[in-house]
Amino acid sequence: MARRDTRAGAEAGPPTLSLRATQVLGFCFYWAWVYLSFNASSSLNFSLVQRSEMLWVHTASCVAGVAFFAFVIAFSRRSVRWFAHKRALRIAGVAMAVGTACYAFPAWAPLPVMVAGAAVTGVATCWIIVFWGSLFSEMSLRGIIVSTAGSFFCAHIIYVAVGTLPPVAAGLVHICLPVLAAFLIPDAQAFARSVRSAAPLSSELPDADASSGRSIVPVRQLPWSLAVSLFAIMLVYGGMRIYVGVIDAPANMEGSLAMLGVALAVCGGFAVWGWLRGNTSASVGPVFKGAVVLLVFCLLLAAFYGAALVSIIAPLVTVVDVVVEILCWVLLADRARTQRTPAFLVFVLGRAAVEAGMMAGQLIGWASYGQIVPFAISGTCLLVVAVGFLMRDPDTVLVFEAPTQKERDAVEELTGTPIGERLGQVAEACGLTQREREIFELWATGHGSKYIQETCSISASTVKTHVRHIYEKCGVHSRAEIIDLLERRG
Repeated sequence: MARRDTRAGAEAGPPTLSLRATQVLGFCFYWAWVYLSFNASSSLNFSLVQRSEMLWVHTASCVAGVAFFAFVIAFSRRSVRWFAHKRALRIAGVAMAVGTACYAFPAWAPLPVMVAGAAVTGVATCWIIVFWGSLFSEMSLRGIIVSTAGSFFCAHIIYVAVGTLPPVAAGLVHICLPVLAAFLIPDAQAFARSVRSAAPLSSELPDADASSGRSIVPVRQLPWSLAVSLFAIMLVYGGMRIYVGVIDAPANMEGSLAMLGVALAVCGGFAVWGWLRGNTSASVGPVFKGAVVLLVFCLLLAAFYGAALVSIIAPLVTVVDVVVEILCWVLLADRARTQRTPAFLVFVLGRAAVEAGMMAGQLIGWASYGQIVPFAISGTCLLVVAVGFLMRDPDTVLVFEAPTQKERDAVEELTGTPIGERLGQVAEACGLTQREREIFELWATGHGSKYIQETCSISASTVKTHVRHIYEKCGVHSRAEIIDLLERRG
């Protein structure tokens, strides 16, 4: 079956500026809603006696969301059709707004109403995640990183700005955000194409197990190692947020202008990195592991020094928050972009792991907030195992982009040779094997990693192995150097 080719811009050209701006704005409204719902001062820097209702709101949302995500994963053949129409997305946005209204004004609503509303948002958010995840997986690597960083940049500005409003006005803005995220549709056709293309997969996959009658792909083929790693990271982070929230409560630093400056600086750094490295064989693995080291450092500081170093710990926690959230989304988008697992399943599983980990961490932190030292030691061990052994190379290596049509035309113009003939000359001169030549020619004629996997019937890791060998034999280290090699005369 001919499936969609997820390369960005290889044939249709890069997204227009207006489309990218719309993607950033629409996605930022969702993240602003997340921050106001789960990161606000009233929900973190609370007295465990007076403000514990917000913890139950978080728990209800996460439990309902994770349970629904698990159902979607287990019965993906049927549930994928729920996400194929923008009408369902809009209904989900309205449902999220109604659910948010139940807890956006906590002084007005009894706890059962708040919990029920949170459960509604936990389920409805799945449509927002699937929609935006599918769109981001259609973008180039550079587009994924820059757009994600831009979305978080705008979301933090909205988050802090809303915090300066009167409670009623802040609650109204909070309610409107999921509607804006659902109705601001930059490319409904791309969304429908991404989701619908996954629906018939199961009938054509070989080696399908007994669960394939309900699932689009065998459950064992889902990126479980990445999901477990994300769960472990968010568990430790969720618990640390409770501890830091308690010691930071007197200073009320969460959401301050100082924290905004730190968050915006991190987002800006990611945007620059994505722009500079977006079209090379980059890897977020070292960056992600560096963020985990920073998380451990913050946890140990909070455990052994506590309030004495809150002015240092609070900014570091903000850095960890932004870095981890951005990297989680980029990892999932790139996984969906470069491998055969349908994008909607990658994001449902990944976000389920993130929410489950955050929920578990917050509950552990709330139940044992006086025992931070044992939590810090056990959390450190958990992170070492999760990131050191479970987060494998295929989960973090970002595959280089295929050349655009404009770049291929430039090769022909500079060399005076058709692109196919020029590829054969380079392959012969560099001593590529038949398989390496096949992969090299597919890539150089505009096909992405996922297309190469399906055409050659090989796995993502095998594609990357061949790519590494091609790099070595051609004596290059980046995509730009390969293009330069193709453009050389003679």
